[in-house]
Amino acid sequence: MAPLLKEAFGFKSEQRVRLKIETKGADHEDIEHTMPAGSIGIIDHIEVYTGSQGIVFHVWIPVDDTNERGIVNSFDQLDGPITNFLEAL
Repeated sequence: MAPLLKEAFGFKSEQRVRLKIETKGADHEDIEHTMPAGSIGIIDHIEVYTGSQGIVFHVWIPVDDTNERGIVNSFDQLDGPITNFLEAL
């Protein structure tokens, strides 16, 4: 496992965030979901990868009001500044 960070670029693990872009992914039952820009997520953890990906933010995004089903999207430094994708709540 890559080293974990408690915070990076002004964001912290377990912080609630608003996604600035549409995100897509499969939940734990392999059902695909598309979440619109403006969806709320939680930073699950922040890792440091050794390659050019650099710092990676893993964000859990609930897909319904029960918060029992969700998707995880990862954003790394190759994607661009994290502030292009997330804003703090």
